[in-house]
Amino acid sequence: MLNNNRFFYNLENYSKLPEEIKEELKVLRKMEYVINQSVIMAITDRKGCITYVNDLLCEVSQYKRGELIGQRHEILYSQSYKNRFIVAMLETVKRGQVWKGEILSRKKDGSHYWIHTTIVPFINDENDEYQYYSISKEITKEKEIEEDLKRSHENYRLIAENTINLVTLLETDGSFQYISPSFNSILDYDVPTLMNENFFNIVHPEDLKTVKEDVQTYCRKRKEPLLMEFQILHPEGEYIDVEASIRAISNTSYSNEDLILVVMRDIRGRKEIEQKIYHLAYHDPLTNFPNRRSFMIKLRDEILNRRKTKEKMAILFIDLDNFKSINDQWGHDMGDLVLKEAAIMIQSSICPSDVAARLGGDEFMVMLKSIRDDQDTINVVQSILKKFQSPLFVDGQEFIITCSIGIANYPEHGRSSEELMKNADDALYSVKGQGKNNFIIFNKSIENKTLERRLLENALRKAIKKQEFYLEYQPKLNISTNEIIGMEALVRWNHPDLGTIPPVKFISLAESTGLIIPLGEWILRESCRQTKEWQEKGYPQLRVSVNVSVRQFEDPYFIEKIKRILHEIGLDPHWLEIELTESVFADLKHTVPILEGIRNLGIHISVDDFGTGYSSLSYIKHLPIDTLKVDQSFIKDVHLNHQSKAIVSAVIHLAETIGLNVIAEGIETLEHVEALSKDGLKFGQGYFYSRPLRCEAFEEFVTNNASL
Repeated sequence: MLNNNRFFYNLENYSKLPEEIKEELKVLRKMEYVINQSVIMAITDRKGCITYVNDLLCEVSQYKRGELIGQRHEILYSQSYKNRFIVAMLETVKRGQVWKGEILSRKKDGSHYWIHTTIVPFINDENDEYQYYSISKEITKEKEIEEDLKRSHENYRLIAENTINLVTLLETDGSFQYISPSFNSILDYDVPTLMNENFFNIVHPEDLKTVKEDVQTYCRKRKEPLLMEFQILHPEGEYIDVEASIRAISNTSYSNEDLILVVMRDIRGRKEIEQKIYHLAYHDPLTNFPNRRSFMIKLRDEILNRRKTKEKMAILFIDLDNFKSINDQWGHDMGDLVLKEAAIMIQSSICPSDVAARLGGDEFMVMLKSIRDDQDTINVVQSILKKFQSPLFVDGQEFIITCSIGIANYPEHGRSSEELMKNADDALYSVKGQGKNNFIIFNKSIENKTLERRLLENALRKAIKKQEFYLEYQPKLNISTNEIIGMEALVRWNHPDLGTIPPVKFISLAESTGLIIPLGEWILRESCRQTKEWQEKGYPQLRVSVNVSVRQFEDPYFIEKIKRILHEIGLDPHWLEIELTESVFADLKHTVPILEGIRNLGIHISVDDFGTGYSSLSYIKHLPIDTLKVDQSFIKDVHLNHQSKAIVSAVIHLAETIGLNVIAEGIETLEHVEALSKDGLKFGQGYFYSRPLRCEAFEEFVTNNASL
C-alpha cells in the first residue's frame, strides 16, 4: 500500500525480493531523499484531491501533512487566481500533456510564495489519467529580484523619457553608446540616426578644441566631475547653448574600455535672461546708452590697447545747463523725454565707433577714439554745441537747453580711466564757472586753480608723515542670525585744524598722487595690529577686510609687504581679507598671478562694489577669489526697483553656482534686509546694523552682540 510519509511503496516480504529489485529500491529511496531535499512534491488524484505531499512542501506551506491529505489542490493557490487559469491548467493535463508554469501559492498564515511547477499526468491502461504528479521549486526570491528589476527598469525608462536633461554615454573617441530619448523630445533628433554619428561632430567648431582638451585632461586626472558650457548643433542647423556635467565611468557592461557620461541641460532660456540682465547692468534704461560702469570698462580697454599703439583719444564730459529747471517746472517725466532727445543729438554728432554714455542725471560722457589732434576734437565738440542751440520739441513743448563740455586727452591729461575722467570733470567745472554753454580742454592751470586740492595734497603728505589717520570698523553680519562674521576697516583723517576729513575728500587724491601707497600700507598694518590685539583680549576671532586700490595692487612689492606685515604682527593670514574693485581686472594677465600669490598666503579676496552681474562672471568664475560685495547703489532701492532686484538676485544665484560668497553693503532699512533675505543673501553690512565705529565702540558692539 502507499505510505503518505514516503513517495515510493513499502513492500511486505522485502527479504524475499530478488537482489536486483532490492538494489533498484535502494536507488529509488535515495532519489526520494534527494527529491525531498530539493523540490516540492505533491500527488493528486483525478478529482484533484491531494493524496501525497513531501516534507519540503509542508515546511514551505506551513501546513501539516494531515491538513493537506484529502484536500483539493486549490487550498495551496493564491485567491488572486481566476478560475480561467485553473481551468486552462486542468485542460492541459487532462489531455495527457505536461503543464509547466509559475504559480503564486498561499501559505497557511495567508502569506504568499512563488513556485515554478511541472505537473505530469499518469495514464492507466484504459488511457485515462488517474494521478497527477506536481514537482515544484520555490522561486520567491527570484521573483522579487525580477520585480525589483522591472521597477528599476521602469523608473529608469520614466526618467530617461521625461528628464529635461540630455544624457549620453560615450566612448573616449566620442562614439555614442547611449542617447536618452530627451534628444528627440527636446531637440527633435532622430535617436537611431544620431547613434551613428560622433558626439564631437555636433559640438560647435569654436568650442570643439576646448571641449576635447578639457575632456582628455579630465579623463587623465579623474577629479571632480567636469563642468563646462558649450554649444551643440540643433537638427535645424542652429547651435544652442548647453551646460554639461561630464564624468568618466569604468567597468560597465557596455564596454571593457572607460566610458564618458555626459549630462547636458539646454540653457537657451538662461542665456536670454543673462543677456537681458547684462543689458540692465550695463546700460541706462532711459537712453539705452552705456552706463557709467560700462563706459569705465570700455575706457580701460581702450587705454590698454593704446599703450602699445600710442594713438590719441579724447574724453568729453557733457553736462546739460540748467536742466534742473525743466524737472522743477515740467516734472521728471518731461525731463526724461528731454534727456532722450539730448542723447539722440549727442549720438548723431559722433562716429559709430565712438562711445556715448549716460553717467546719471544730466551728465553724459563721450569717448572719441579716432582723433589726430585737438582740432579733430574741437570739431566734434562744436557740432554738439551747435545742435543744442536749436530748440527741442518734446511732446508739443519747446525747450531751449545748452550744454557745457570738459575735455581731457589721452595720454597728455591722464594714463588711467580715473585720471582722464577726473580731469575732464575738472575742465567741465571750469566751463560752468565761466558762464556755461562752452567747452574747455583740460590744462595744468585748471588743476592749479583748484586751491583746495593743492592745499589738501600738501596736507595729505604731512598727515601721512605725522600719522594723523585712524581707523573705524564697520561690522559685517549674518543677516539671518545677526551674528558678527567680520569687519571692514575704514580710514579717517583727523586734521589738526579742519577736524575729521571724510575719505571721499582725500582717497581719490591719494590715488592720483601715488600717496595711496604709503597710506595703504599704514591702513593694512594698523588693521592687522588691531585685529591681533582683539584676538589676544579674548574677543571672537573675526576677519578684517582692507580696501586695496589699483595703485597698491600694481606695486611690485605689494605681496612682500603683506607677508612682512603679517609676520611682524603675528596675525594668521586666514583673518585678513583684501577688497579689490573691479577695475583691477582690466588687465587679467597681470592680475591673476598677483591674486594667486595673495591667495596662496591664505588670505581671502573680495571684489568690492560688485554689481555688473553676468558679464563680470565671465571672468570672475575663473579668478582666485572668495567673495563678491554687491554695490550699494543696487541695494538702496532693491525693495522698490525691479531692475535692482533682478541684478542683485542674479548676482547671488550665479555666484552661488560657482562657489562664491556674496555680501551686500549699504543695508540701511528693514525692507532691505527682508528683500535680500528672500533672494537668499546671507551676509551684509550697513547703517541698519551699525555705522563704522571707533575701536572702543566696536568692542562694545561685539560684546553686546555676543550677549544676545
